[in-house]
Amino acid sequence: MSRILAGVLVLAMASVAVAGIPDPTLSTIALDTQAAVAGLMTCPAGDADAYEFLLVTAKRSDSTPIQGIPYSSFFFTVTGGDCTFTAQTTETDVNGEIQFSVVADEAIAHPDGDPVAGVAIDIDVQIYTVALDAGVSLTCNTVDYNLDGTVDPIDFGKFAGDFNQAEERSDFTWSGGLVDPIDFGKFSAHFGH
Repeated sequence: MSRILAGVLVLAMASVAVAGIPDPTLSTIALDTQAAVAGLMTCPAGDADAYEFLLVTAKRSDSTPIQGIPYSSFFFTVTGGDCTFTAQTTETDVNGEIQFSVVADEAIAHPDGDPVAGVAIDIDVQIYTVALDAGVSLTCNTVDYNLDGTVDPIDFGKFAGDFNQAEERSDFTWSGGLVDPIDFGKFSAHFGH
């Protein structure tokens, strides 16, 4: 009887692996290290650049990739703000990978209430009902410095005060250097929103 029970258990475990149940420790979510933008920006008009891309990899407990999981089976939990995720393909590929772009939905305030840089947006993912063990973090800046719902001269004054300084809140390219004309271009594209 114990041999039969052991055989049934082995078959059940094998069928779970074949069925494509993701292993929460082997499946991953990662930031694209080649991303043109290394963080999120918010704008009251909701038209800020998307972060390209979050890469989610689904693997079975035997480390083999799971192909064919539809994008609708991925669920994201965000701590620190609201974001919209858009799949770049309809399902996981032969490597078990799928990419999502991320857009911050609204101005995100620092936990102390100030819209300053360094606001961490923590992102966790669940595939089907399996929550992966590790998540990722993105930094979020807003062009609406005083969070009044408009990018106006007051916000421009704050940006101008940061220009040519190593000020993280106005570093819209996340270069880690001085706030420069490229950052100004990013800010000015949202002026009046």
